[in-house]
Amino acid sequence: MTDRGSPGGIERGGHVRVVTLDQAAAEARELLDDFEARYGLPSIERARAFTDDDGEVQRTGDYLLWSATFERWRELTGRSEV
Repeated sequence: MTDRGSPGGIERGGHVRVVTLDQAAAEARELLDDFEARYGLPSIERARAFTDDDGEVQRTGDYLLWSATFERWRELTGRSEV
């Protein structure tokens, strides 16, 4: 079930959305699927999409969001493998 709190936080009435672990994992997986389709690589190989000619990983917004989402999905699903 999803629930929203008052605007402004608990003390200030901000938005709070409550989701189950399964819902959070599904939302993360959906975002990962989008990145994988856009860049044509599985999440485990995401650095390849952002490596320049000098072999340096360019930590763009997409790279950082993809990486954080992948780690969150792994934590939520208990997966340490791909």
